[in-house]
Amino acid sequence: MKHTAILTVMLTSAICIATADAKGTSSKPPVDQFKKLDTNHDGKLSKEEFLAGGGSADEFAKLDKNGDGFLDHYEFSQAKKKH
Repeated sequence: MKHTAILTVMLTSAICIATADAKGTSSKPPVDQFKKLDTNHDGKLSKEEFLAGGGSADEFAKLDKNGDGFLDHYEFSQAKKKH
């Protein structure tokens, strides 16, 4: 029973940290968050990468200021300043 409680606490902590990263509320600088989400390392975030990181389609549409279907470093960093 004690092991179950410890495992539950560990899993809950991991989920909270992952959620904070995806929502941009972690203490990591935006450039580090961007690199983590940019899974194909092309220097921009696709909608799929953004969604896989926990973002929403609505949020992506609002952040994609130039409408090219990607978030560049500038768009992503500006969004982090608003939170």
